[in-house]
Amino acid sequence: MPLPLNLPDDKIRFLAKTYKTPLQIYDGSLIIENQNNFIKSMTQNFPNFRQYFAVKALPNPHILKLLIQNGSYLDCSSIVELEIAEKLGLKGKQIMFTSNYTSKSDLIYAKKLDAIINLDDISLIDDLASLGKMPELLCFRLNPGIGKTDSETVSNILGGPEAKFGIPSFQIVEAFQKAKNLGVKKFGIHMMTGSNVLDLNYWDELIKILFENINNIKNSLDRIYPSFINIGGGIGIPYKHEQPKIDINALSNLIRSSISREIKQYNIPEPDLYMENGRFITGPYGWLVSRCNVIKNTYEKYIGLDACMANLMRPGMYGAYHHISIVGKNNNSITEKINVVGTLCENNDWFAKNRDLPVADVGDLFVIHDTGAHSHSMGFQYNGKLRCPEIVIFNGNINNLMYIRRRETFDDYLSTIVSIESCFPRLC
Repeated sequence: MPLPLNLPDDKIRFLAKTYKTPLQIYDGSLIIENQNNFIKSMTQNFPNFRQYFAVKALPNPHILKLLIQNGSYLDCSSIVELEIAEKLGLKGKQIMFTSNYTSKSDLIYAKKLDAIINLDDISLIDDLASLGKMPELLCFRLNPGIGKTDSETVSNILGGPEAKFGIPSFQIVEAFQKAKNLGVKKFGIHMMTGSNVLDLNYWDELIKILFENINNIKNSLDRIYPSFINIGGGIGIPYKHEQPKIDINALSNLIRSSISREIKQYNIPEPDLYMENGRFITGPYGWLVSRCNVIKNTYEKYIGLDACMANLMRPGMYGAYHHISIVGKNNNSITEKINVVGTLCENNDWFAKNRDLPVADVGDLFVIHDTGAHSHSMGFQYNGKLRCPEIVIFNGNINNLMYIRRRETFDDYLSTIVSIESCFPRLC
């Protein structure tokens, strides 16, 4: 179930008054504890296990630094994310570059950093070869023709004929052969067919299909074996009260059993195991705090917050569920069905529809839960909406917090406009 913000109501009000709303809060202690528990559980079964945090989930360098200091590497999907990883001191095999429809300029930067390049399409082999000597190690992303999610979000299905990602099974042998002929010595294989998955059986099926393809590569190409497998991220979090939290020890043991079965069946040397979880690591440990601006009674009752899709896109874009609480009113027995909406000039700017919540008043602080991943990072500036600040608390102590992003300003909004003074003469 969604976690409460680990602060007394008066402390939440103080932070809202100090930093204004909307405000994104993370719990650094819980993020570190969760990642440590995850890596410990996986390394008990896989001594060479590596966790590459998916930068796209929460790209603030302060958070990334905390994760790196506690044993994570970074999974990057763009040149900007590669630059962030570089500036954080990572290089070589500490960076996984998993992009799609990748430009040559991105490939050049990834090569410069000696990152593990994970190619999404067979045509990119020629692009990479045109840039000079091929890397000694190369990875391919496999799309086996199936996908899975346990969320409302259809786009969380990352495999199958309708997914834009990955190399299909009928091309994967050719991809390995082509790379080998061009001088690649070592290989990895990556497969991520779903996101926000809560069903443990998914991982057994994924590993079974992955090793079927590995065996096909071995038999077709004179016993080529991957030195590592990357089974992606995709571990889900319980956005709803009735959803269970994933038992990481059970998952680790299941993956151990599945891989042991497959390497025995196909007589394949065991590859190292890598994963690239983002949402699972930080998602439950973020909260968006927003103030009620207006209560509108028309055909239905609308609670208008000062936050909008620019702060949290998932409900409006995907119809995704996020738990909502109201500071100081969570124990109220009197509830009503309301719609919680934002200020954007779009009719999908909703946080909740027909949700039973305590009776609210103008000025109340609303807390939207599980915004620690794919929330602030998906922000935008439509309608001139300025993105909110981010802070990190530790051990429930607001005297021990990190102010990691300031609120955007009007000047930020116009900072990329060329010759702005010609538009606003009074600025001259």
